[in-house]
Amino acid sequence: MYAIAESHQLPDTMFTLSRLGDAAIISITAPAILESQATVLGRYLRQLASEVQGQVVLEVAGVGKFNCAWINAMIEVSRFCSNLGGKLFVLGMPKREEGLLRSTGLDRHLTLIASRSAAMRHFKASSETPWRLGIGRMLDLPASTKAA
Repeated sequence: MYAIAESHQLPDTMFTLSRLGDAAIISITAPAILESQATVLGRYLRQLASEVQGQVVLEVAGVGKFNCAWINAMIEVSRFCSNLGGKLFVLGMPKREEGLLRSTGLDRHLTLIASRSAAMRHFKASSETPWRLGIGRMLDLPASTKAA
């Protein structure tokens, strides 16, 4: 007999998505990411990556505790992005976890970055001027829309 198990969001969990040009910027805030949540997030991030040709910035500064399942999910998404011709940038990795990744050699599989702007420079997300991007965001227009 099989039992259906649901993954419930922890009360303090927040997931935000913003798009800038062709890139997706995801911010996650959670006290911890459990194994079942890592599986679901990994699946969602791969789906999102396929929509933006692998150009993904993942901000994890708000995640309290990491586990092996979450690190493996990020590595899997990073490889998926690379296969699409893009790159996953991990932003805001807590110092303790960053040290763990470096000491185990897992940092070779993830691109840790210091700022969103550094990632966006890599993506060359848009050649639009900042004021045009701001107006486009206010009007909820895609950044690639050109004026006639």
